[in-house]
Amino acid sequence: MKTIILGAVLASGILLGGCGTDSKDKAKEVNEKKIDQQATAISDDAKKDAKDVADNMVELFSMGMTEYELSKLALQKATNPEVRSYAQRAMNEHQQNEKQLRDMARSMNITLPATMAKDGKDRVEDLQDEKPGTAFDLQYLKEMNTVNDKAADTADDLADNAPNDAVKTFARKLEDSDKKHRDQAKQMRNALD
Repeated sequence: MKTIILGAVLASGILLGGCGTDSKDKAKEVNEKKIDQQATAISDDAKKDAKDVADNMVELFSMGMTEYELSKLALQKATNPEVRSYAQRAMNEHQQNEKQLRDMARSMNITLPATMAKDGKDRVEDLQDEKPGTAFDLQYLKEMNTVNDKAADTADDLADNAPNDAVKTFARKLEDSDKKHRDQAKQMRNALD
């Protein structure tokens, strides 16, 4: 029955001009199929846990790409030197974290998004429309606060469901980093506002 329903949903998506999935959604679908196709000896609970870990890693990677692109834009358009410095630090940290997350995902056979997700692209496009100045700086910091808050929650979920100590340690490191970025963005936003 689920197969019939899924087939109907996919067919209707194609008829409506494509399924509209972005890179993040495609990565999640690939991971789910990989996990479902694993040996039947794996329990449904173990498969669900594996899917949760894969989804969290996909989300974190996607949010990291968004934060990187937002910060890259801030380096071009931010006028406050502290905001520019914050953007540079965020970019540097996200490059390091992206490499670690990519290596970890590869070792776990988890597919990560190839490009930024639609919601991330929308955030960057909205910020791109802001003119340089205090309004831009405030909007950038607001976006970073929002994305880092969500990323910290996702990293916490990943740490709670981590299949091994290496993933748990990395997830806690990401959580701490995202909380720090969130708090810094909030403090700078309050100072500028």
